[in-house]
Parts: sequence; structure tokens; C-alpha cells
Amino acid sequence: MMGDFYHAFSGRPVVRASCRTEGPLSTDPWNSPGSTPSVPVATSLGPLPGFPRVPFVYFWVFMAFVVFRYVDGSSRLGLFAAIRFEFLLGGTACFLAALKLSQKSIRFTYSKSIIITILLLFVAMILQLPLAWDPAEAQRVFTDRVFKFALLTFLIAALVESPHHLRLFLGAFLFSMYYITLETTEGLISGSLVWENQGIMRLHGASPMYGHPNSLAGAALGSLPFITFLFGPYKKWWIRLGLLATATTSLACVIFSGSRTGYLGLLALVGWWFFMSKHKRTFLIVGVVVGMIALAVMPDQYVERFKSIGGKEAEGNSKGTRLVILQDALTIVKEHPLGIGVASFPAIRMERFGRFQDTHNLYLEVATNLGIQGLIIFLWLVFMILQCLRRSAFSYRRQRRRLVLLQRRGGVPPPLRKALRQHAQDLVFCNAAAMAAAGFIIVRLVLGLFGMDLYEIYWWFAAGVAIALNNLDLSFLRRTRFFELAAMEFHQTRQEEASSS
Repeated sequence: MMGDFYHAFSGRPVVRASCRTEGPLSTDPWNSPGSTPSVPVATSLGPLPGFPRVPFVYFWVFMAFVVFRYVDGSSRLGLFAAIRFEFLLGGTACFLAALKLSQKSIRFTYSKSIIITILLLFVAMILQLPLAWDPAEAQRVFTDRVFKFALLTFLIAALVESPHHLRLFLGAFLFSMYYITLETTEGLISGSLVWENQGIMRLHGASPMYGHPNSLAGAALGSLPFITFLFGPYKKWWIRLGLLATATTSLACVIFSGSRTGYLGLLALVGWWFFMSKHKRTFLIVGVVVGMIALAVMPDQYVERFKSIGGKEAEGNSKGTRLVILQDALTIVKEHPLGIGVASFPAIRMERFGRFQDTHNLYLEVATNLGIQGLIIFLWLVFMILQCLRRSAFSYRRQRRRLVLLQRRGGVPPPLRKALRQHAQDLVFCNAAAMAAAGFIIVRLVLGLFGMDLYEIYWWFAAGVAIALNNLDLSFLRRTRFFELAAMEFHQTRQEEASSS
């Protein structure tokens, strides 16, 4: 399995020299490098197949919703919360997405396995609602944190239908993460968001959604896989500068949050990056040097915090408390193997053991809430997301190789050369996005060892990106085949001209 992931996700960038043309590719900042040509290029084969069009208003309502949601806009102004602006914006985006889908036939490929598994997960949760140990809390969490978050998957799958849209969507996500981590870093510098927690000075988020240090670290880590893998495809210096700035503020939030879970997630990301690297020896040397420098400049209290993962804590006994929680959770799983209902573990734990805290473990959270069958469905969903990303990445790489061979055999007619170069660069970008999304999932799985993420938005975000990348592949394949046919026709025409002369 891991070998398949390596061969599917890794690979050298496409050789741009073989597709080089003169002139800029685009004037759009998030459309670099390359995207669908704005004017269709026609040949004797007909026009170059394009990507599905999304009405301007539809997509930008979706972008506004993404930014508003991720910057926690509702908590920043009382008026937004009073009029339920996020709900209105999200509802409008969903209506427009449904309207768009109603105007075309829907074709599912490999991503249908993700959709089917999501439906099974919904069924597992819904069947538990009337039988939940805490019915009121189960209904609230399912409505506010499952159903609503799942709509993000629907929106991404419906409205991200071209490389240009994917760039804009990921740009909006990364901008939101930069905004959140920047204001938190400002609080770190001023000291207004730093206070003692578990024996060390810990950084807290500037908004309620990211207020807890662990929540802050988890959100900041979400941006790093995309920065890591998308840095290469972006060539404009100011975009790279923005990515570096986001990486800096995100790393600051992870380190100074004092979250041991965040530290482990960061190590998981570095491990994934190393696993995907083609230059592992260089990576190791650079990694060791950077790690030594980081440990030298990092305040001692955070170094000791990291060491306390396997040793004694400076203050408190959170590890001992976690062990008690895990023992209680395992007992509940044995007594209720079919689950006790959505978000009901704190209630049954209080009744059974006189203790209230939740599981602090993703996998036990799923097993206690949804039962063994729910755990199997959830793990299968994660596996299907990774498989979908793997298949998409493999297809992108294979198409890039086909384009390289096409260029070596003589290329395409001059009117198609700019479009071919853009097509090759779009494949590079989408392949990088697939690797980033896979890294995003790996980080979440590691964080899940010490945190409760079942009812968070991360899984729905990853599922939407996986479905969108899979749908994009259908359009990519049509375009790649068109270029191959155009190259064959061009080669035959040149042969006929040479023989006639």
C-alpha cells in the first residue's frame, strides 16, 4: 500500500522546456502557473475540450462563505451572529450549487465510493440519534457539526470544477489560515494571548473557534501540507512570499501553543514530506540542521513540553488523566459495542464513573459513539479518500509523461502550444494538491491519537478536495487525448508536406 502511495504521489515535475512558449499564461494571481485558456483553440478536430463553467456569482458566494467560516466571522461582530450571516451565506451557496447541478447530468467515477461511504456514515449516526445516551446533545452535534460541515464537501465537489477554481479555493483557505495565525502571532508578540496552562506559557487563539491551544495548533497544521507541496508550482515571487509568511505564522502558532499533539502532527507532516521526497539524503541533512537550529533557539519550556510526551510533566498530570479516560472509553466499548450515540460519551462516563471529560482519542470517540460498525465505516471513508487521491495523482503523473513523449515526437500545431504548456502546468498543480491533501489526512490521523476530531470539519474538507480532484481528472483526460490526436494530425501533415516537396 505504501509503495503504491509513493509511486502514485511522488514524481519529478514535468519538463517545462519541452512545452515552452512565449508570452504570459494569465493575469490572474491565483491562476499562475497556467489554467484553462480563456479563448477556445479550434483545430480540424474541433475546439479544445474545456472544463465545466461555473457562474461567477455562484463561485464567489462560495468563496465568501469559505473565508467567513474559516476566519470565524460570526464571533467577530455581534450583528453577524444575530442575523445568522454564516447560515445565510452557506445556505445561499448550497442553493446555487444545487441549482447548478440540476442543470447538468451528474457523472460519478471512483469518487462515488466516497459518497456511498459518507451516506453509510450518516445512516450509522442517524440510527443512533433516538437511542443516544444524551439525545439532546446528539441531535445538536449532528445538526450543527455533522450535517452542516458535510455541506462543505457538497460545495467543493459541485463548484470546484477547473484548476482555476481549485487555485482560488485553496487560496481562500490559505488566506483565512494566514489571517487567523497572523492575529494570533500578534497576540504572541504583545503577550495578550499567552498565559500559563499546565505549567508553561501557552499561546491561545484570537477567536473562540481557535481559542484552545490544541485547536489553534490543529488549525495551523492544516495549512502546512498545502504550503509545503504547492510552493513549487507557484512561480510568482509574491505568491511564494505569501506562502512563506503563512508558514511562519502557522509554525509559530504550533510551537508556542505548547500542544504536544501539535508537535506530533508536525513530525507526521515532516515524515510524509520525507516519504514523498525524491532526494531523501539531502532532505535528511537539511532536516537535521534545521532541527538542531530550531531546538537551539526554541525556549526551554517548549522543549521540555515536547520531551514530556514520554516523560514527566512540569505541572499537572494530563497524561495520567488521559490514561484514565482511555480506560473508561475501552470499558464503554466493551459494554456497548454497538455504540452509545453521537457525542454521548461524557454523559455515560459521568453516570458510569462519575467523571465527565470526553475521550481525547479520535478512534475511541468513534468506537464509543457509533460502535464498532461506525469505526469500520469511518476508517473505510478515510481509506477511500486516500485511494481517490492516489488514483488522481497517478493519472496526473501518467498524463504528464504522455505529454513529454508527445513533445519529443514533434509536438502539436503552433496554435495549441500555449494551451499545451498550460495543460502541463495544471497537471503539476493538481498533482501537488493531491499530495498536499493526502498529507493533510495523515496529519489528522496522527492528531486523532490524542484529540477528538470526528465532529470537526477536516474530514469533510478532505473528502471534497478528493472528489473535486477526481472530477477534474475526467476533463484532464479529454484534453490530453485531444492534444495527442492533434499531434498525430500535425505529424502526418508535416510528413505529407515533406513528401510532396
